[in-house]
Amino acid sequence: MKIQKSMNLFSHLFRGFSNLSNLSNLSDIRAFCFRYSFFVAFFLVLFYFGVSCSWNYDGNLSGLHYILNMHDSPAVEAQEEEYIFTEEISGGNLKRGMNPQYSWSGKGSSVLTPPEGSVPRNYTPYPYAPEDFAGARKGLKNQLTPSLQNYERGQKQYQIYCAVCHGFTGLGDGPVTPMVADVPSLMTKKMRGWTDGEIYHIITSGRGRMMNYAAQVIPQDRWKIIYYIRLLQENRNRISKK
Repeated sequence: MKIQKSMNLFSHLFRGFSNLSNLSNLSDIRAFCFRYSFFVAFFLVLFYFGVSCSWNYDGNLSGLHYILNMHDSPAVEAQEEEYIFTEEISGGNLKRGMNPQYSWSGKGSSVLTPPEGSVPRNYTPYPYAPEDFAGARKGLKNQLTPSLQNYERGQKQYQIYCAVCHGFTGLGDGPVTPMVADVPSLMTKKMRGWTDGEIYHIITSGRGRMMNYAAQVIPQDRWKIIYYIRLLQENRNRISKK
């Protein structure tokens, strides 16, 4: 009985689709779509699940590829396994092995350690060691010209990275001072006597408890911060003379 009902259903559906050529106006097409919409949706869903379920045994490739490069880009992503080094020929057979080269994420990772002495493109290595204040004092000069734009940029960067410890006026009274004691003031006679190169060197390499900000502040902005610090010191001088 159930088989007979199923056969009648498919027969009815076949007759409906065979009459597609007889549809002559828009109303007939709309009526046909409304009448057989369930069957069309059913077969579309069935087709979708049939395609999506055709996975391979590894579970990492779909059964149907439309655009291969969009499915799996040839570029190696960060922390992805590096196939160039993990495939090793052993006894004439291609076998997967561990990457013999050291990398940040361990063997087999694509995040390889750069060769010794290599530098990124368009990058100039910083020439002074962290303890070489004498070299920085003599060799580093602020090449930027004082301007309103440079002062404003320096103020913005100072308030982002420096004011949290040294305070917005440079008095060493930033928001973290209740938890971090003895933050130096930038207004002392000692600090005023430092050259621009020495301040730049501290921003770049750090000193004592202060970590370096080389990754956060680009070289041009470090000089602009120094301009703004000098402006704070001049304003402090004016206030002290009154």
